[in-house]
Amino acid sequence: MVTGIVILAAGNSSRLGHPKQLVEFQGRSLLENTIKMALELHVGPVMLVEGAYTFDLSVEPGLHTIRNSEWKSGMGSSIKLGLASLEKIATIDQLLILLSDQPLITTTHLKALLDKKKETALPMIASFYKRVPGVPALFDKSCFSSLLSLEDKQGAKNIFHTHPEQVGLVSLEVAKIDIDTPDDLQALNDSNWSHFD
Repeated sequence: MVTGIVILAAGNSSRLGHPKQLVEFQGRSLLENTIKMALELHVGPVMLVEGAYTFDLSVEPGLHTIRNSEWKSGMGSSIKLGLASLEKIATIDQLLILLSDQPLITTTHLKALLDKKKETALPMIASFYKRVPGVPALFDKSCFSSLLSLEDKQGAKNIFHTHPEQVGLVSLEVAKIDIDTPDDLQALNDSNWSHFD
């Protein structure tokens, strides 16, 4: 079972005012942490989708990058580009979608998604937080056509809402902690998790 991984890192961090992908946390940038975590799974190729910024990254076996020149059009455009690019370099059986700004996600959390899919055989496995399904999320190959048909402004959540009976859930409250604003960053630095409740 080959799992392709797409890391979405194309946004311009307009609300933060500087690239959130480069925010440092525990000695590395958020993006470096996400890449390291994805590669440590050893499940298949990893595709980083850049956009507003390109990042000077060390060459890592299994890591591929592509730039979404249409990043302003929305997250859906990056999902489609990432998946299509992965399929050009490998035959993948499922797709794991990650964001680059969820600092508390670990490989253990991602393995829980992979394990849930093995247990349930459901085509979609989503993280469950803020009382709704979200990313990180895992999609079976049978969902690829739906992902490739997303409108540019849509995210993967749109597919969850369209086919809720096909979604398995893994409780992952730490996924609600992401970095969009200066207040989010300050709360992360202060370890003031109550800010995110």
